[in-house]
Amino acid sequence: MEAKPSGKIPIEGKVWLDGKEVESKLFLHVRGYNRARVTHIDIEGEKIRGLIRPRHSVYPEVEWKDKVEIPIYDHILILEIPEIKLEFKGNLYVGGKGKGIFLGFHRDQIKILEEIAKQKGVIPPLKKTNTKV
Repeated sequence: MEAKPSGKIPIEGKVWLDGKEVESKLFLHVRGYNRARVTHIDIEGEKIRGLIRPRHSVYPEVEWKDKVEIPIYDHILILEIPEIKLEFKGNLYVGGKGKGIFLGFHRDQIKILEEIAKQKGVIPPLKKTNTKV
């Protein structure tokens, strides 16, 4: 029997915090796997942990092209993720979690992220519809 994918796809990228490159792990976390309600990007690492407390968030204005600069309180986080090709200008949801932070996107960007996940063999489950009888 084939193992079910975890839905947390490791992705390559670089992370800078306040101008210094920091060691971190990046994941494309797909909706429907490991309690993910929406497809998002996880950033985990010792220097990233605690930037935002778990269950807290910020919603900064960003411009995402080849790199993205994300203001988080008194810090600047810069991400470069070559395999995630996004281009948008607007607000980005940045939430805290135990091992680091996660990035939440708008519907248009989520569609792009889910296409990348499909190319990597992780297919989001079909959405359930509320049917009342």
